[in-house]
Amino acid sequence: MVRLDSSRVFSANEQEFTKAALEEGERLDGRSYTQFRRLTVKFGRKSGQCNIWLGKTQVIASIRCRVVEPTIYRPSDGFLEFGIQMSPMADPVFAAMRQRAPELDELRRLLERVFKASKAVDVESLCLVPGKKVWSIRVEVTVIDYDGNVTDACCIAALTSLLHFRRPEVTIRGSDITIHSETEREPVALNIQHVPVVVTFAIMPASSESSGVLITDPTLLESCVSTGELSIAVNTLAQICVVNKVGGTSVAPSDIQAAVNVAANKVDYIVGRITECIAEDAILRKKEGLAKFEWAKERQSVGEMEKLAKRIEAATEEKAQTAGPADTRTRRTRSLSPDDPDKATDMLKPEKKPKRAKVGLSSEAKLTLCVPDTKKTKEHATDAEEEVEEVEEIEEVEEIEEV
Repeated sequence: MVRLDSSRVFSANEQEFTKAALEEGERLDGRSYTQFRRLTVKFGRKSGQCNIWLGKTQVIASIRCRVVEPTIYRPSDGFLEFGIQMSPMADPVFAAMRQRAPELDELRRLLERVFKASKAVDVESLCLVPGKKVWSIRVEVTVIDYDGNVTDACCIAALTSLLHFRRPEVTIRGSDITIHSETEREPVALNIQHVPVVVTFAIMPASSESSGVLITDPTLLESCVSTGELSIAVNTLAQICVVNKVGGTSVAPSDIQAAVNVAANKVDYIVGRITECIAEDAILRKKEGLAKFEWAKERQSVGEMEKLAKRIEAATEEKAQTAGPADTRTRRTRSLSPDDPDKATDMLKPEKKPKRAKVGLSSEAKLTLCVPDTKKTKEHATDAEEEVEEVEEIEEVEEIEEV
């Protein structure tokens, strides 16, 4: 456990009252000695982004990944790094704290021991090309609000971020590496061997009436009146990963064994809560993905209709350019604006031929005119049919353009 100073000053009466309540087996927030505060988990838009509330202590975590060259000593191992930041919003005293402060270094080393030294994350699975290219995973943890037990909150945030994170899929062909986006290939989860959870206990001082006790998930006030803190990391297989103690107060072996049992029982609650939240987020992301797919599908259909209309328009213009004099009336009709349909209708009407002057004819000429010319009649009928077909084609084109 990492003990951080705070600008909040508690009076002597508050501290004495808290000690007296703990000696009588009561906590100010009504919890028992082994009870955790409410754990709330929310996720961001990208994978690996999460927001954790442990009571009033708030921590956010995110993951960045990139392809780098490995070290010469471990050419087949990727990198797993942790970064800790204390926002001044959590406490004004953090504004003067450097990024390499001893408290932050101690918390960073604890995270590395829990997730890296215990081999919770398989760093060998982060290798792309041995000796040339590996993945570098960096977990950034930031404390937004501080109300005690920042160690457990940071460890839970880092664990949730690692479980929720998905790295891009890659294709390796010789020495060439292609990184695919989320739209091209489904991202890949990290290879996590086991799930460790850190549970912190505050060591309360012994008095004449009671021996020292261990309380789970201490608040800021309880941390101020405690004489030390004990952090135990246990995985879902009930295996002890890390034991870390801060403070000079001694702890009996029986108390340590009791703390290990309590921590093993709390692992199921914390991991179950994280898994439940990740499953709910996966369902929401799937619904959003389906909605985006339907929207893209609709846009694609609209685009196909626009392409079809453009093809029809191009074909019509090409036909108008290559047509003969018989299609002059059709070209003039298409050039008219749709706001003037009367003119277009007039253009479709056959032109009236001028009347010829009456000339006297002989009887022989009259007989000649009375005999119908079959060939000319057929030609006139063919021209009329062609005009009707042209009008029908114009109407079909106009209907398609309106659609």
